[in-house]
Amino acid sequence: MAIDISKLTPAEKAELHQQFAADAKAEAEKLKQNKATYKELAEEFVLKSIDALVHHKEITEYLLTDTMKEFQAVKELKQEVYGVKNQDSHTVTLKDGSASISLGQNVIIRFDGTESAGVEKIKEYLLSLSADSENAKKLGKVIDRKLKVNKTTGFLNPSAIIDLNTFRDEFNNELFSDGLDIIINAQIRTVNSKYVSGWKFIPIDENRTKKLEFRFTI
Repeated sequence: MAIDISKLTPAEKAELHQQFAADAKAEAEKLKQNKATYKELAEEFVLKSIDALVHHKEITEYLLTDTMKEFQAVKELKQEVYGVKNQDSHTVTLKDGSASISLGQNVIIRFDGTESAGVEKIKEYLLSLSADSENAKKLGKVIDRKLKVNKTTGFLNPSAIIDLNTFRDEFNNELFSDGLDIIINAQIRTVNSKYVSGWKFIPIDENRTKKLEFRFTI
């Protein structure tokens, strides 16, 4: 039931005010106690969990380092057989498709500032194409988009440069190739982290399997 304060006597109003003050004080005290309890629980949580997590990280780092060492011989033979040396990731899968492991490194690519000279050479090549050719116009727009600077990083898009490199043999133009070489040589590659990921089909009963996936990063 709502209380009409205007009908209360001064004594009743004073009593109500005291009750409000007491309730507010009790609520503030409860909040203070809850904050103290939270800090105690948070402290206990960290102390209870941190050592196991640190130990797990140490085990993971050892496992990944050992796995990459084991793969080194496979990697070297792959490079010799297929002639590809600058790969950031490798995947090996069992013949029956029951398990697979991927090893690699996450690389951040920046540029040293000289890439702008390469961009100008490629644009010069585009200008040399026939302006009346509709295909040349379309091609020019595609390449121009790939040479746009990323507004967030302030650099060219590395994957776009890889795409442009696929045109090298098709264009067979010294100006275009020189421009690409300048851009590629201007790259500064920094390994951000290394990882091992993969999956394996695990039997869960006589007729069914479950695909177990994993990924570890250091």
